[in-house]
Amino acid sequence: MAIEEILDLEQLEVNIYRGRVFSPESGFLQRTFGGHVAGQSLVSAVRTVEPQFQVHSLHGYFLRPGDARAPAVYTVERIRDGGSFCTRRVSAIQHGETIFSMSASFQTDQSGIEHQDAMPVAPPPDDLPGFRSGGAFDDAGFAQFAEWDVCIVPRDQLQLVPGKASQQQVWFRHRDPLPDDPVLHICALAYLSDLTLLGSASVTHPDERKHLMVASLDHAMWFMRPFRADEWLLYDQSSPSACGGRALCEGKLYNAYGEMVASVMQEGLTRYQRDFTPTPK
Repeated sequence: MAIEEILDLEQLEVNIYRGRVFSPESGFLQRTFGGHVAGQSLVSAVRTVEPQFQVHSLHGYFLRPGDARAPAVYTVERIRDGGSFCTRRVSAIQHGETIFSMSASFQTDQSGIEHQDAMPVAPPPDDLPGFRSGGAFDDAGFAQFAEWDVCIVPRDQLQLVPGKASQQQVWFRHRDPLPDDPVLHICALAYLSDLTLLGSASVTHPDERKHLMVASLDHAMWFMRPFRADEWLLYDQSSPSACGGRALCEGKLYNAYGEMVASVMQEGLTRYQRDFTPTPK
């Protein structure tokens, strides 16, 4: 299903929307991809604000596993409508239970001070193997992302920053041109931002990662500058801490011109499976 279809919600009533479900023929998906429900939640919030307001941040909690075979219904609360900012709260509901809760803040176009960290060094994406070239998209588990180019920078090409515990870099873009709709590009980024971020916590634990139960617990994003999701974006990721079966992950997104366009923070479940006992270190 194309990203435009995934993010095209049906309005059922005022402040109530229904999303489309991704159901591959194999029926392999038991849980809804977190980015799917986050992206649709953001779309529902956007539908309730005036065009002069643009989303600048979102904070979401994954409360229950989503059913990939059933659509979600999104209810939007209009928390605040101000002159410069407005706030929405969204609940994603399946089978009578809330599976995801999100708050999103919107702002009118304003000016102020400007600065940013420098874009980290990374090998260009055209020189890297992608998921597709590696055969991962032939697996049903990645069929949902076949319209995206995703390139994880190999470990031997990473320029590691001293003192950082766990690092990963990913280039991605939508393969085909998308419409000139800034909202679509923002929601598409929210959709894909959940795909690889939690993986940055386990890259330094290669012997244990296959024995982990992993799931996104919460997800926060801040949008700084305009961008296009159909142009290469560098997702510079790190995990500053993992403990107690949870890992904190952070990501900064840059366009090919070195502009920071968004930032992401996520906490995820990284718990050992019940039948696994780690080797003492």
